[in-house]
Amino acid sequence: RASTGMPGWLSCMTPDQLMTLCTASIHSSNTGVRVNVVSILGITGSVLAKEDGTLETLKTIGCFLLEVATKDPSLVVAGEALDALFDVFADGKEAERASVQIKLLSALKEFQPVFKMKIRKEGRGKYSPDQLCVLDNVKMNLRRFVAYQETVEKRLTA
Repeated sequence: RASTGMPGWLSCMTPDQLMTLCTASIHSSNTGVRVNVVSILGITGSVLAKEDGTLETLKTIGCFLLEVATKDPSLVVAGEALDALFDVFADGKEAERASVQIKLLSALKEFQPVFKMKIRKEGRGKYSPDQLCVLDNVKMNLRRFVAYQETVEKRLTA
């Protein structure tokens, strides 16, 4: 598998096993654990996005990350999940098809104002200046990514 650029550990794990691990870990009370799970999925998905035959796995990863982004109580975890979504669906034929099939664009458009409002409401009291800086970057990248997804969707559904 090294020739495909896939991390070695990934070739030992089925997509189902990976998702089982992530599903169990995402319920941890430790924010750091949840951030790491999301980060692992982002890296995995970005590698798979460039492979053929990964559509279903990408859809699963995308739905999982979307769920975390929109439902995790921590803005830091939600921001990491959004970042991971940007990485997974940034390019690649399979990633583009998967993003359209899971309706990523409409979900992100709906979540965008909610995320901005949460940062405004909770940001100052709960998070460090460094975390707020990262969250502001995520907010800006979300706007750009939505614009990019609009072009992808137009092209694939035309």
